[in-house]
Amino acid sequence: MKKEVTIEITKPINQLNLYGYNTYFDLFTKLFDQVKVPNVILLSGAKGLGKSTFVYHFINYIFTQNENEKYDLVQQKISQNNRSYNLVNKGIHPNFFSLTTNPEKKEIKVDETRALLNFLNKSTYSLESKYVLIDSADKLNLNSSNSMLKILEEPPKN
Repeated sequence: MKKEVTIEITKPINQLNLYGYNTYFDLFTKLFDQVKVPNVILLSGAKGLGKSTFVYHFINYIFTQNENEKYDLVQQKISQNNRSYNLVNKGIHPNFFSLTTNPEKKEIKVDETRALLNFLNKSTYSLESKYVLIDSADKLNLNSSNSMLKILEEPPKN
């Protein structure tokens, strides 16, 4: 009789350690430090490679610049105690919006992109830039894709 083994997979938003992205992370942090981060960055690849985890770590690096519990660049680790990690994790960070789909949904609808537009049109907290993660952009339907293109063509300030 074989014993059944269950494996718990941690969601990207909860991954405190980043593995295998050293070169890219160094590049992105240098771009940020030199104020040269482009308005849009597209990461592509097979699902499950850690792209979302990478983004959450980069966002944490950015948001914790002026916090006591900063992102640990040496170990590439997020501190559970930092304010930004907890706000992003709870979905209430004033300068971060995540547009994701759950596995049961087949597409991202235009109402969801309108919510993103509404978020982007509000003023920023502490005059800092806003950041958006669109996970599975391939799930945007035709109307939501057009709405997204309009946002990208004329992005709001910050």
